[in-house]
Formats: sequence, C-alpha cells, structure tokens
Amino acid sequence: MKGVWLTNIGTILLHHTTSLDEVLNHLSRSGYDRVYFSVYGFRGTLYPTSQRPTNWLFVPPLSNPWRAAVKESLRQGLKPYAWFEYGLMLSPNDPIAKKHPDWLLKTPAGKTVVETNVWLDPANPQVQAYLLGNMEDILKEKDLAGIQLDDHWAVPRVFGNKSQALTNLTRKLHDHVKAINPKLVVSLSPNPHSFAVNKYNQNWLAWVRQGIVDEVVLQIYRKTPNQVAASLSGSGLATASRYVPVGVGLYAGWNPDFSLKGLQAQVRTVERQGYGYSLFSWEFVVMRHLFNHIPRF
Repeated sequence: MKGVWLTNIGTILLHHTTSLDEVLNHLSRSGYDRVYFSVYGFRGTLYPTSQRPTNWLFVPPLSNPWRAAVKESLRQGLKPYAWFEYGLMLSPNDPIAKKHPDWLLKTPAGKTVVETNVWLDPANPQVQAYLLGNMEDILKEKDLAGIQLDDHWAVPRVFGNKSQALTNLTRKLHDHVKAINPKLVVSLSPNPHSFAVNKYNQNWLAWVRQGIVDEVVLQIYRKTPNQVAASLSGSGLATASRYVPVGVGLYAGWNPDFSLKGLQAQVRTVERQGYGYSLFSWEFVVMRHLFNHIPRF
C-alpha cells in the first residue's frame, strides 16, 4: 500500500485547472498505487447527490469532478477510493443540521455542538437512511475501488456510550455496499484503538474481527520516527493485520518542523515493521516540493 489523501480543495483545484491527469500521472510514476479522494467534506460533496443540496463552487454546472478523478486514476493505474471525510460530523450551519435538529445527538447537559461541530445519531433510522442514501449515488460509479471512512465515523464519548450503535451502523453500511458491488473495499482510517474506543466510541478492532471492514489505514500523525514507532506499539494495527490489509497514515501537513527527510525517515520506520503507508495530504507535499519532487519512497 502506497497511497495519498486528496482533500476536496485539491480535487476541485485540479478539476478547474485541468491538471488532474498530470498530477495522477506523477503519483503513478512515483510509485503510489491508490488515491483517497475526499468526496464528502465541510462544504458539501464532489458528486451530484439527491440527499443534500449541491454546492456549485464544488460541483460546477454540467460537471462531475469525481467521475473525472475516477476515470483518470484508472488510466494511470491508480485505485480510486471515495473518502467520506466528515462521516457523522456536520457543521452547525449545515443545511441538514438546520433542517433536522432531531437527528443530532445531545450531551446530558443538552449541548449539541462538541469540538465545534454537531454529530448525527447513529441509532436514528432517518440518519441511517440519509447516510446510506448519500453514498448511493457514488456507489454507482462502476470503476470505484472502494470507499473510506475515517476518525469522524465516530461519536465523541461526551454524548455517552454509542459504541454498539456505531457498530450496528457500520455493519449496515458494509452490507449495503456489498449488496451493490461485492468487490468494493470498505476502508477505515481510524486513530489507535484505545484512543478511538475511549474518546470516540469507535471499536474498529471489533469491526475488523466481524468482517465489516476490509482495510485499515491507521492515522499516526506524529513529528518524529521515534514517536511513530512508539504510537504503533499497542495501537491495534498488528492485530488487524491478521484479518485485513493494513497501512499507516503519516502526516505531511503544515507542521513547522516538517521536512522531506523527516517524512522519509517515518516511512522507513513504518516499512521496517512491514506496513504500507498513505500520506496526508497530497496538497501539503506538492505545495512544498512541486511535481518534480513528489516523494519517491
């Protein structure tokens, strides 16, 4: 596994500048094999959907940036994944949150905004129908390699113990995806297991054991190789690797201490333990090093 995440900003920029084919070609020639495209984020979706209003800034009229990304990825030998970045999280001003306040979780004190966002109730049948329906349109893309959920496919513990409700929803999503296309991979990019369970009700090791997740890309966003190695120890990834393909997500963002040499050292640390990796995110790497210096690891 050698992947990169591409946020909605990057995908739209490429769509508007017609640079998508050039970027994906560089990724392919640099040894990467997959791209996780953010299709559901802060400002809406990158594809036409019947479940929520389409933001014309992200999906201009008569265009489909997502379909173009899938088509060009395949042409360049890359596996395209649809990354549902926002999961169960919404901006408090999101039209869905405004229209359906009964879909939102509340703390015992009656708060709905936690960590600057509101959170959908995974046990609510209408929420489940919305989430699955929101994915329905993208699952019709026949050349899709899979979908990815991440650490936002979760519920903060301040709302109570929602672990079983989240597991039930994940099983329902997995079955829904496989019914449409059994070959699609259900990928998950969580935090280390103990943190994910205790802080966000996300018992992803149970999901792996139950066969409702097909791939795990564990987020280990740290500053140094030693911190990466320490975080991998006891993270749950070694256990998950006995069931599904796994990799490690490494951070290449706006860390003032970032250096390409340091990132390469983190990659070597991960590879010495037998894992693949994915970089978050493409934009951060390329803005620093431009096309001719996309890391080749």
